[in-house]
Amino acid sequence: MDHDFDMSLTIAMGEQFGQPAEGWPASTRFVHPYLGIIVRSIGLEQAGGFFEAARQAYRREQEIARAGGYQFGFPGYLSTELGDVEATLALTAAWEAIKAVHEIAAHRDSGTDFERYVDCAIAACARIMPATA
Repeated sequence: MDHDFDMSLTIAMGEQFGQPAEGWPASTRFVHPYLGIIVRSIGLEQAGGFFEAARQAYRREQEIARAGGYQFGFPGYLSTELGDVEATLALTAAWEAIKAVHEIAAHRDSGTDFERYVDCAIAACARIMPATA
């Protein structure tokens, strides 16, 4: 499964950013492994929902920033989106990995944003799911 997700993620990134030789964002090489950690930690089925919660948390963070309101930050909004879930070791690993992706996308380069990486991860999960069903 790891190989399938990694390959699907690479394909999704190609669809999002073009051919690697055309200049993917510099942060791509750092983000790719963290997205894989999430899938390996919590499994493919749970990862799709996790990535969607991360997308919604990011959108909320951006909405508050545009409005100039008090910012609770991405981790706070992600916690709200995930709801009341048991804090397992696997979920903690996924949590830390998505926070790393968020930080890398925010501070590594301006060639992309966090949501584009999450879109790639969701597309990669969707690409694999029909094959495993």
